[in-house]
Amino acid sequence: MADEAASRGAPGDDSQNALLRAIETQIIPRLLVSHRRDAASADASCPSESEASGTPSRPTSAEITEFTTIVLRGNLAAAADFLRRLQDRGVSTESVYLDLLSPAARHFGQMWESEQADFVDVTLALHRLQKFAHDLSEDFVRSAENNASPSGPRVLCVALPGEQHVFGTQLVGEFLRRARWDVWDAPGASERDILSLAEREWFALIGISISTAEQFDALAALVRQLRRVSLNPDLRVMVGGRPFEQHPEWAALVGADATARDGRDAVAKAQGLLEFTHRRN
Repeated sequence: MADEAASRGAPGDDSQNALLRAIETQIIPRLLVSHRRDAASADASCPSESEASGTPSRPTSAEITEFTTIVLRGNLAAAADFLRRLQDRGVSTESVYLDLLSPAARHFGQMWESEQADFVDVTLALHRLQKFAHDLSEDFVRSAENNASPSGPRVLCVALPGEQHVFGTQLVGEFLRRARWDVWDAPGASERDILSLAEREWFALIGISISTAEQFDALAALVRQLRRVSLNPDLRVMVGGRPFEQHPEWAALVGADATARDGRDAVAKAQGLLEFTHRRN
């Protein structure tokens, strides 16, 4: 999809629209896939047992459609009220993240891809979703069973240099924070910045995201350098993004230890990697 976006190009002259082109070719493709869930859990059109009883524990397909319409129109007050009503009904913040915001991001991207909505309108809608995710962050982390300060292992979450820190990466970080990981992020970090952090700070895990398979060589080179300079000799590396969605086995091709399909899966995979490391040592 990134190649398709690049060939389509962004409207306007280069000087005025450079940022929009970067969003079109990098951010939107990653938003569409960073949190695409497996078919069983993502199919919002299939009501759960609680939905059948009239008290859904997650947003319904009709509610997702209603929410995306509100956000696309730019009515932030109405969207915030919509989220409050869901939470008052008992929908958890985790479900809001995975079952509402993520499907909404995919829907916006599909509208852009099929030219049902203007590129700029879709981009603005995606940024509104990011704001809602940020606003929900404190409540989400607080909702964990143990809401003490982070005492777990330290993780660095970054995008491959040259990309933007995007919505998908933000959600993964929130899930790790809720699991009491000490989450560091470095939006816009250069390769030198990332390597310097790995040299000076002890990280149990570093997560890196990409958007296209064309970035494999650069990603593999960065993973090799991180393992070479890391203060932690048993550093674990997790990768994410579109290329790994349908082919998780490709993570091994870039020297990573694992890949994850969404925030919930990232927590499980990260904890599994640490348990394996501890057993081995």
